[in-house]
Amino acid sequence: MSKLLHWVGIAFFMLMTACSKPDDNAPQKLSIIAADGQSVRHEWTVEVADTMEKAYRGLMGRFSLSENAGMLFDVNIVPRDMGIAFWMKDTPISLDMLFADENGVIFYIYENAVPNDITPIMSPVRPAAVLEINGGQTERFGIQKGDIMHHPIFNN
Repeated sequence: MSKLLHWVGIAFFMLMTACSKPDDNAPQKLSIIAADGQSVRHEWTVEVADTMEKAYRGLMGRFSLSENAGMLFDVNIVPRDMGIAFWMKDTPISLDMLFADENGVIFYIYENAVPNDITPIMSPVRPAAVLEINGGQTERFGIQKGDIMHHPIFNN
């Protein structure tokens, strides 16, 4: 009987592991496709800020960011009655910020944000998400308004 319970326990553990939620902090792939759909501008491995705590912390305190790394902010976690603004407080690296709608379409770009600056950075309309990447990458990869971010948080 104890061997049966042992195997039932192992089977239960394996089932629970297989059905468990993936690691919330696991990096995810995000690509930006040209507006005409003909080419991939670049692909990043992003951390997703999908809680208020992660969003508030952002990339603060980071002294470097890998060339293919970034942070994607899911703005849907912020109550609709709150404004959306970013800043560079305690962020010693320059960043480009790409603001996108719910379909992943980039509608506003802020390039080369000044390290440690506390000036609010806002888009003209509320975004669904904001991608932060190394400063200068927008120009380097030819990213433009109308290009499309592909990631599971978008309707695309």
